[in-house]
Amino acid sequence: MSDTVLERLRQVDILTVAQDLGFEVNTYGKISCPFHDEATPSLVLYPATGSFYCFGCGKSGNAVTLYMEATGLGVGEAIRELAAAYLSGGPLPTPAKGFTTVRLGPGKLLPAAAEVFPEKYSQIFEVFREICLQQPENELAAAATAYLHGRGFSRKTLDDFRIFILKDYNTATWTLKSLFPLPDLREAGLFNQKDNLIFYKHPILIPTYRDDRPVYVQGRVVGLPPEGFHKYMWLQGRPLTLFNADSLRKLPLRTTVYLTEGAFDCMTLVQEGLPAVSIGSANVFKREWAKLFMRYEVCFYLDNDTAGHRAADELEKSMAELGISTRRQYRHRGAAKDVNEAFRGRNSGQQTRLF
Repeated sequence: MSDTVLERLRQVDILTVAQDLGFEVNTYGKISCPFHDEATPSLVLYPATGSFYCFGCGKSGNAVTLYMEATGLGVGEAIRELAAAYLSGGPLPTPAKGFTTVRLGPGKLLPAAAEVFPEKYSQIFEVFREICLQQPENELAAAATAYLHGRGFSRKTLDDFRIFILKDYNTATWTLKSLFPLPDLREAGLFNQKDNLIFYKHPILIPTYRDDRPVYVQGRVVGLPPEGFHKYMWLQGRPLTLFNADSLRKLPLRTTVYLTEGAFDCMTLVQEGLPAVSIGSANVFKREWAKLFMRYEVCFYLDNDTAGHRAADELEKSMAELGISTRRQYRHRGAAKDVNEAFRGRNSGQQTRLF
C-alpha cells in the first residue's frame, strides 16, 4: 500500500470509523474497548489526531488498528478495505465479534444507541449562525433568498426553521478560528482536516435543533451544484440526526406524522400545516429514532424514486415489528419527484399529482 493512501487514511475521521463499525460513542468520545472485556467504556477516541487510547488496558493506535480488531483482518486487508470504503466509496464488511455495521440496506433500523449532542458543539453552531446573521447583505444573499422563495418558502417558514445564509465565507472562517480552538471546530464538523470551513459552495445553512439548541448544520448550494460538488454538504464526521424532531413533543396521541428525506420537504409540509420530520437520507434510520414515533401513525413521504420506494418498503416492515402504524404517500410512480416539487406544482396551478 502506497504512502499516499496511508496518508489519506490518516485524514479519515476516527469517530466515523468507530460509528460505522457499530461502536456506541458516548458524550466523552469513549467506546467500550474491543481489546479487553469491560463494563464501562474506557477507550477514548481523539479525532484531532486520529488516534485512540484505552485507559483500561493501555492499548493505543489509529483507525486502522481499530478496524483490524473489529473486523478480524490483517493489516494489509484492513488498509485495502478502509481505502475502498472511505477513499473510493465502497462498502464496509460486516465486523467480527458481534459488532453491527451502520451501513445497512436502505430503511433498515440501526442498533439502538443514545444520540450524543455535546454542548460545546451547540455553542459553536450558535455563534456560527450569529456571525452569518450579522454579515451585511450582498449579491450572494439576495440570490440565496430568491432561490428559497422560489422553492415556495415564506419568510415566516424560513424564520421558524432559523435558516441562515453564509454571505462572506472568508470573514466567517477567520472569526470562527479566532473564537474557538481548531480541534473543536474540526470535531464539531464545521472544519475539515485542512482547517477550512466546509461550506465553501453551500451558503444556505439549515440547522437542526434538539431541546431548542442547535445540534447539526447542513449546507446547500444555490440552485444546481457546480461541477464536482453535491447539492448538500454534511458535517464532517458527525452523524445525521432527525430534523424537526422537537415538534413531536407537541402532538396529540395518534397524530399522523409525515416522514420525509430532505429538510426542505419537511419544511414544505410544515408550511402546509402538516406535522413532519426529516431523516436526511433514505439509507439511514436509527433504532433510537423509532421510539419518538411510538405514539403516532407514521406516513412515509420519501422521494419518489427507486431509493425512496425501497426505503419505505423496508421501514414499513421494521416499524410494524415495533408496533408503529404506518402508511405512505407516493405509491404512484408518475407523481412528483419529491414533496417540495409536488406542492410547488400544485400551488402554481400545474396538474401535479400529490399522492
